[in-house]
Amino acid sequence: MKKIWSTDEILNAMSLNRRSFLAGSSALAAGVFAGPLLPGIAHAAGGELQIMAWEGFEPLEEMKDWRAKSGVDIQVTAIGNQDDVTAKFNSSSPPPFDAAEYNHGYADLYIDVLKITKPFDTSKLPNYSTDNLFDVFYKKPTWYRDGKLHGVPYAWGLNALIYNPKLMEKPKSYKDLLKPELKGKIVIGDDTLATWPLAAKLAGFNTFPNLTKDEMAKVFENLRLYRNQARTISLTWGDVVSLMVSGEVAACLIGWTGVPKETAKQGVETAYTIPEEGATTWSDAWFMPPAVDNEETAHEFVNLAISPEVQAGVATRTVSGVVSKKAVDLLNDETKSLFDYSDVDAIFKAAPLIGIPPLESDQYATYADWVAAWNEFKAG
Repeated sequence: MKKIWSTDEILNAMSLNRRSFLAGSSALAAGVFAGPLLPGIAHAAGGELQIMAWEGFEPLEEMKDWRAKSGVDIQVTAIGNQDDVTAKFNSSSPPPFDAAEYNHGYADLYIDVLKITKPFDTSKLPNYSTDNLFDVFYKKPTWYRDGKLHGVPYAWGLNALIYNPKLMEKPKSYKDLLKPELKGKIVIGDDTLATWPLAAKLAGFNTFPNLTKDEMAKVFENLRLYRNQARTISLTWGDVVSLMVSGEVAACLIGWTGVPKETAKQGVETAYTIPEEGATTWSDAWFMPPAVDNEETAHEFVNLAISPEVQAGVATRTVSGVVSKKAVDLLNDETKSLFDYSDVDAIFKAAPLIGIPPLESDQYATYADWVAAWNEFKAG
């Protein structure tokens, strides 16, 4: 019988929901259309499809024609943070959901430890191809193991520094946030999957998540320099946006590309920039939970999710990156300019996808060690 890890053992790595302020945003941006009939669909789908999706990332509008033609009723359970997904399926009797999203940092945990992913039948995913996907998303170990596809990449982006150009000069380094005049004028987000790798890099370590306990201690010792500059550690990106709109803070230590769009809605210009130390990346994928009960429709749904048209619509709404190279030409100029699509490989080489620390180790600081240190950092 497989071990059922306790919630306390494996959760809390993603306390901040980078997408929470996207909730309710379902209309496609101008210039992006789902089209009358999307390619790669066999039209064998039907019935109810139960999915778990990040708020704002559920592709209901982009799939409205398919839903109408096939009669599929998509029931969405919103993900507040990755804990929701882990707790839902880390059970001896998981519920019969058909598809769910997960962050790349949880790949080893979900696939190898908890074993809560059911491999896809790639013959039913014609859009999962070298012709459609950028190479970094095709048959890579993060999602593809031993000849089996456990996760289908869906969206991605960069976590970097967000600043208000009217309140400070464009920072060249994260260390610029330590200037005396910015005391109390920065905010830190409670997003460990973004912050931990960056904090390790700022402390001079390039081997995260494999750091010893002494090295981890040095990471947090250096990170406290930034905490001492911070007005607060925000639990939600909505709070970060509010602080930047009010002018209470001039910068966010590490944020994502959706923040400037949200502040712009409230008339405040902010920008994301990648300082000399670099950025961290995130990528979300769809997986089939073990108790999937509408597998045929789940395959069609996931296949459609990575079609160029749906990709372009979702990326435009959510200010994220597309995994489909055919989708790039369907993006508006603003969304297309977020990333250098001419060399996606270089982006992921400079900022590779990194997992969470090991659950168990005699050599390195464990996941529990990092969570404890993070909680102490926030408290103190």
